[in-house]
Amino acid sequence: MSLLRNVKLVKVTHAPGEWKLGDWIEGEASETPFDGSWQPARGRTLDLLPEGKRSREAYRCFAPISIDFTSADEEKKVSGDFVIWEGKKYEVSAAAKWNNGLINHWELICTMVPPKEV
Repeated sequence: MSLLRNVKLVKVTHAPGEWKLGDWIEGEASETPFDGSWQPARGRTLDLLPEGKRSREAYRCFAPISIDFTSADEEKKVSGDFVIWEGKKYEVSAAAKWNNGLINHWELICTMVPPKEV
């Protein structure tokens, strides 16, 4: 999938949640292991993030096209999928699918979830 060295990662997706008697019940989480390239995000890549996430630890991830990813949407107040790397949880803040016939892949920008929010 990549000319760069791949690492072991895990995608975490939550099923849609629901309100029950005034309490929010989070949907069940499912995990999908995958191999991907994981690199620190720098410069213009960080400018793509919403202002509140620019100061967080951020990485670019190149993932296989065979797995679908959903990114966070600040306006709709929806969190994206998560990626676990070295025991830390990162939210998929932006996701772009590159399906050009050469090396098909996902390009993700993942920002660290602060420990208090995990």
